[in-house]
Amino acid sequence: MFVAYCAVCDRRTLLGVDEIDWVENLTRGVLSVSGRCPRGHEVVILTGDAFTPHRDPRYFGPAPRIWTEPLNRMRSWLRIRFQLSRDLPGPFYRF
Repeated sequence: MFVAYCAVCDRRTLLGVDEIDWVENLTRGVLSVSGRCPRGHEVVILTGDAFTPHRDPRYFGPAPRIWTEPLNRMRSWLRIRFQLSRDLPGPFYRF
């Protein structure tokens, strides 16, 4: 089954085995699935391995502890010394 968007009907529908007319391998990792929505309009879906999300090779994981520990210590030091008051000023109160 495939989820397809029909531009004529302006809605998404499920295409079952009965509604699929043709499956074609365009290039490596790209499949074209042609079919008809329940109202008879033509729908084309591109799918395959090229459309599945892969890990980003530029992401190296979380920062090492050697970097985060000093930042956490500085953040807690600043938080203790510079506590913010979250009270509303007088003109914002409604009585």
